[in-house]
Amino acid sequence: MLYRYDPQRGVAYARQYALFYNVSSYSRLFFYDSAGNDCTNFCSQCIWAAYGGWIPGTDDKTIDQNKERIKRSVCMVPYTWYGSLFFSGSNKWCRVVELGEYTLASKALGPRAIKVYEGDWQDFRPSYIMAGDVVQLVVTTYTPYRYGHCLYVTEAGKDPDHILICCHSFDRKDTPLSEFTSNQIQYPKLRILRFQDASFA
Repeated sequence: MLYRYDPQRGVAYARQYALFYNVSSYSRLFFYDSAGNDCTNFCSQCIWAAYGGWIPGTDDKTIDQNKERIKRSVCMVPYTWYGSLFFSGSNKWCRVVELGEYTLASKALGPRAIKVYEGDWQDFRPSYIMAGDVVQLVVTTYTPYRYGHCLYVTEAGKDPDHILICCHSFDRKDTPLSEFTSNQIQYPKLRILRFQDASFA
């Protein structure tokens, strides 16, 4: 079945769960890696939500429905791309490089993305970015020459001060992208992934 990718649903999820410790323990849907390795886990959750895996709402009934949908792998790919309340999820769900390669690959089922841009900040244009995109960054202090951080775009803008992102590791809600563009030694390269409608079993 084909599922529409709804950026605004992904944005709503990102904003609701960006600041993990501000969310009541009962309302938490997925495992949170407090060791600081949660950025891609969080972005996969936003992607999952945008595909319709998540039902918006904070009442107990809706929270219970969402937990059941996670158990049933709604809008996930069992054994391949899935998250969990009890652990980080599959490698393609919670690791930066694996998520990027998986979503860009041709396949019958699972999240589908196109690469909008890949390169350094000098050739980057703010107009490349839309809400619902995922930005992956090379982090020289973490994984030199490999993508090591993942951001979910919540608002497009005319410049990095007006482009907003949510992320984990460390948790940020509607933070300007300029927090990262201003530190190009640590974050020298980026790629932008834009998600397309996709099929799930």
